[in-house]
Amino acid sequence: MTDPAVRAPYHRCPPVHRLESPGDEADTVRNQRRLRAIADQYATSERFSVDALCRVISAQRGRPLHVHPLNVPPSSGLNACGMWIATDVADHVFVEHRTSRFHQEHIILHEIGHMLCEHVTEDLPPALTDALRAGDVDSGLVRQVLARTSYTTGQEKDAELVASLILERVARRHARALGDADSRLGTILGINDGD
Repeated sequence: MTDPAVRAPYHRCPPVHRLESPGDEADTVRNQRRLRAIADQYATSERFSVDALCRVISAQRGRPLHVHPLNVPPSSGLNACGMWIATDVADHVFVEHRTSRFHQEHIILHEIGHMLCEHVTEDLPPALTDALRAGDVDSGLVRQVLARTSYTTGQEKDAELVASLILERVARRHARALGDADSRLGTILGINDGD
């Protein structure tokens, strides 16, 4: 077994901001504002796509962001559909591939939510760090991590809220654009009065 001091550290990026008292209402309001600001920042592109957002996040973090299929057999008993692992040189997002494209994109946004919220968790098992270093990721090792890695409920809620807010903002902007086009077309055809 490799000495932990010699191993390259694999970890989630250190947090910049943590709430001191998560039960306090003022802190909850501040946290929700922070999460909305994150969503606002990343849902701004005219032609939003999850792939484009991955490229933006990769550029901002200065390292590749790899998306891998998550192969967790139903017999494993684990109900995970996604996870994020940050190494010193890259980010790895694992996504359940036996689901719809929309669900996969939501999972990716959820994991990106963890990145943007700068969530942290314990070090990864040595076998997985070695596989990541070698560029070889085994689904059995990923199951090991899923069994040993956990976020606090608050972190899961934050990541889910960021993902949902990004999707909501993109959908609202798209609906407004369609509504504007429908309104202009209705005016041209004399269906409405241009309101």
